[in-house]
Amino acid sequence: MPAVLAGFFRVLRPGGPLLLGFHSGTGSRLKTEGYGGHPMRVQVHSRPTARVAGWLVAAGFTVEAEMVHRPAPGVEGGFVFAHR
Repeated sequence: MPAVLAGFFRVLRPGGPLLLGFHSGTGSRLKTEGYGGHPMRVQVHSRPTARVAGWLVAAGFTVEAEMVHRPAPGVEGGFVFAHR
């Protein structure tokens, strides 16, 4: 993650906004079905929003907001808004 976030920082102009959306929480799971029932085989990694925000700060970003979204029981998404 540090290399990816450093790349985002490098290509954004000063003050440029960044909104990250991700699976929130802890742990990993194997996803075998995609949207529309399409077969797939992908490891899905969940991360706490505070950890992602910390990675952004370490990469030089200023974090403006963190949010957890629960669109359905047992489903949790995280959003972090930051700027360079």
